Amino acid sequence: MKHPQLSGEPLVWAITLSSASCYLLFGYDQGVLGGLVTQPSFLSAIGNPSAGYLGTIVALYNIGCLVGCMISAAYGNVLGRKRSIFWGCAIMVVGAVIQAATYGALQLIVGRLISGVGNGMNTSTIPVYVSETARSNRRGRMIAIQLSIVIFGTVVAYWLDYGTVTNLTGEIVWRFPIAFQIVFALITLVTIPFLPDSPRWLYAHGRQKEAVNVLARLMSVSEDDPQVRMIEREMKEAISIETETLPFDWRNLFYDRTDLKNYRRLILCFMIQMMQQMTGINVIAFYVTIVLEVNVGLDRKNSSLVAGCVQIAFWLGTFPPMYLIDRVGRRPILLIGSISLTTTMVVFVIGIAIDTAVTSRLALAMLFLYEISFGMSWNALPWLIAPEITPLHLRHVGSAIGPFSEWMWTFVIVLVTPVAIENAGWKFYLLFCIMNALGFPFVYFFLPEPHLKTSQ
Repeated sequence: MKHPQLSGEPLVWAITLSSASCYLLFGYDQGVLGGLVTQPSFLSAIGNPSAGYLGTIVALYNIGCLVGCMISAAYGNVLGRKRSIFWGCAIMVVGAVIQAATYGALQLIVGRLISGVGNGMNTSTIPVYVSETARSNRRGRMIAIQLSIVIFGTVVAYWLDYGTVTNLTGEIVWRFPIAFQIVFALITLVTIPFLPDSPRWLYAHGRQKEAVNVLARLMSVSEDDPQVRMIEREMKEAISIETETLPFDWRNLFYDRTDLKNYRRLILCFMIQMMQQMTGINVIAFYVTIVLEVNVGLDRKNSSLVAGCVQIAFWLGTFPPMYLIDRVGRRPILLIGSISLTTTMVVFVIGIAIDTAVTSRLALAMLFLYEISFGMSWNALPWLIAPEITPLHLRHVGSAIGPFSEWMWTFVIVLVTPVAIENAGWKFYLLFCIMNALGFPFVYFFLPEPHLKTSQ
C-alpha cells in the first residue's frame, strides 16, 4: 500500500522542522561549554587546564567542523542533501556520548572532534537543502528562521547550564547538559528519512521525474502546472550552461575566463563567513561567562545568570530578519548591521578600558546591544548568500567553503581568546572594532544582491 505523501505547506514546514532540530543541535553544541568553562567540577574532570589548554580543548571542535566541511565538499554531491544530514547527525550522537562520558581532557577532545565532523557536514548541507526547497520569495525567511533556531539552541544550552549549576552538585552539573544534545540529533535522524531530497539535486543527478514530482508537492500543484514546468526548464538551462564552463582549476581563482565567474563566487563564500567571524561574535558565544567575569567584573553566579540573558537578547535580535530579509534585500541589512556592530563594540571597549562601576555597566549594556545587532544582521545572511551566489553544479562546494571559513576562523578566535583576555585585556577587542568597520566596504563594493533571484 502506498502511503500518502505530504505536499504544500505541510511538506515545507516538515522540512523546516526537521532541519530546525538539527540547527538547534548546532546552536546548543556551540553554547553548552560556554556556561561550563568556569565550573570547578568540569575543570577538575579535565585536569584543571591552563587558559591556553582550555582554549585548545574548546577550539578543537572547530577542527572537526573543518573536516566535516571538506567531507561535504568532496562527497556531498554524491550523498545528496538528505543523506549528508542523516550521517552528520549520526556522527554527532557518537561524539556527544564520548563527551558526556568524559574522564579526562583527551577523551573530551576526541568527542568534540567527532561531534565537529558531524556538525561541519550539517552546516554545509542544511542551508542548501532549505534554500533549494523554498520558493525564491521565501528563501531568505526560511534561512532566517533556521538561524534563529540556532541561537535558540544556544539560549537553551546556557539556561540549562545555569539550572544545573545552581540546583545540582557533582558531575551531573556538566554531564547532563553535554548529553542532552543527543535529543535534537535523534529528532532529525527519525524525521529526515521520510522527507524528499532537493529537486535541484535530483534533477542534476538524472532523476528528472522524481525532481518534478517533488517540485509539484512543494508547490501543491500538479506536475503539469506551468510554474513547475518553468522551474524545470530553468534547472535544465542552468545545468546546460554550467556544464559548458571550464573544468575546475585552482589557477582560475586568479584568472577566471568564464562568464559565470565561478571562482570569484567561491572566494566571496569564503570571505563573507570570515567577515562574520571577525565581528567577534564567537568570543561571546563560547566565553561569555569569562568575558563577564574578567572584563565586566561580575561574580561567577551573576555572570552565569547574565550570560543566559545575553543569549536571549541575541535570540530576540533574530526575529526582525524573518520579516525584512525578503523585503529589503541582503545588502542593506548587512550594511546597517556593520555600522551598529562597530558602534557598540567601540563603546564596549571604551567602557571596559576605563573600568569604573559606571563604565562597566555601560559596557554591559553595549554587549546586549551588540548581540541584538548581530542577530538582526550578520547572523543569518552569510549562511544564505553562499548557496544563493553559487551555480548548481558548484553549490555543494560553495556551501562547504562558507562553513569551512566559518569554522577555520572560529577555531583561531576560540583558541586565542582565553589567553588574549588574560594577557591583553580590553586591547584584544580592538581587533573586532577594526574588522566590524571593514565589513561595511566589503559588503558595499564586493557583495552582489541575490534578493528574489531563483536558485538556478
